[in-house]
Amino acid sequence: MVEVMPMAWPFNKVGNMSYYEHEVVGHPDVELGLCGERQVRYRIHGAERAGSGLVVYIPGFGGDLGAYSQVFCEKVAAQHGMAALCVDYFCMRSRPAVGAAISLLPEERERALALLDLPAKTSDTALLRALDGVQPAAPLRFQGMLVPPDGAYQNFGVMAALDILNAIEDAMLRYGGNRDNLILVGSSYGGYLAQLVNKFRPGYARALFDNSSWAEPNLAYVVGRDIGAVEYQCSLQGGVELALCVDSPWRMVAGHPHEFDVDAFIIRAFSASQLDQMAAQGGTQTFCLMVHAIHDAIAPADAKLAMARAMLARGFNAELILFDESSVDGEFIRNMEHGMGLSMLQFFAQGLALLAERSPAFMATRAAEVTLHAGHSVYQLNFANPEVRLQRQRIEA
Repeated sequence: MVEVMPMAWPFNKVGNMSYYEHEVVGHPDVELGLCGERQVRYRIHGAERAGSGLVVYIPGFGGDLGAYSQVFCEKVAAQHGMAALCVDYFCMRSRPAVGAAISLLPEERERALALLDLPAKTSDTALLRALDGVQPAAPLRFQGMLVPPDGAYQNFGVMAALDILNAIEDAMLRYGGNRDNLILVGSSYGGYLAQLVNKFRPGYARALFDNSSWAEPNLAYVVGRDIGAVEYQCSLQGGVELALCVDSPWRMVAGHPHEFDVDAFIIRAFSASQLDQMAAQGGTQTFCLMVHAIHDAIAPADAKLAMARAMLARGFNAELILFDESSVDGEFIRNMEHGMGLSMLQFFAQGLALLAERSPAFMATRAAEVTLHAGHSVYQLNFANPEVRLQRQRIEA
């Protein structure tokens, strides 16, 4: 049991920003069994304001990690009178700029070693350094993996959402958080995780502000190597191109022990049947504000529009705003690429204004369990104890 101890925990101050930092136990991988319990870190700004409300900022794949997430949380706490936290969820650091290593696929590694006349024992770091000096006369491309630190891998969604839920519950207990004023905020994969947190605990959050997330798993990020897709591209200084996917145990191979099967897809999606189950367990009362570029090439707007229509048909308190080129103003919306270069602070402020109209009174559900059927699997989440627990059971056809 975690007790409320607001002053007895590590306090950090960086420049004008100050926050408390804590660790919770990360949930094991119940689908593949490849990862056990681990430590998950989160930072909370304005902890003394948790009684007024708690904002959870969920970064995406690297672009808004580090300083940006800290600035967002600090400003929200200072300007809006609520505590704000950010969680280092499972596989968050999946880009080179935030700690992921690059490793070429075995056959690509052999090709690079032969090109450079290097011995087989050459390390990945040394090989990439050598490739960095190559200036090819014609396009030269190698395929590889992004390997996140600390043994993480691309689980896509489930483990990360559980990490966030556990961190929220820990903060609620430590700081006497207002359970009726929890707001989830995220962009891209962060928005998707906010949606998944909301799915796993329907009616727990008062509001969800989602910028450009997926309505279902993006297979390029889950099984890219099996479907010939590329998740992340970059060029070395000399011009050599790297086509990379985050290290993932999931396979799009029928009968494989780690097959990304229909059940695994469904539990990570927001189909009509999944929304029905959310609605039956209190999910309709959360105000869900979604914004999206109409020609988003990474997270298709058509799928998000279908999701929004299905939510509205089931009585969800939801709104989707689609933006086109005429909406670019250089301040709130900077471009029509994925994420729109959106000012998340402005988005949050606008979301709060709408929330006051759309959900002036809210009482979070206090359900101890949530059950979600996904194909031939049943996912059961238990919230009776401070640590959220998930069980998955297969139902024989």
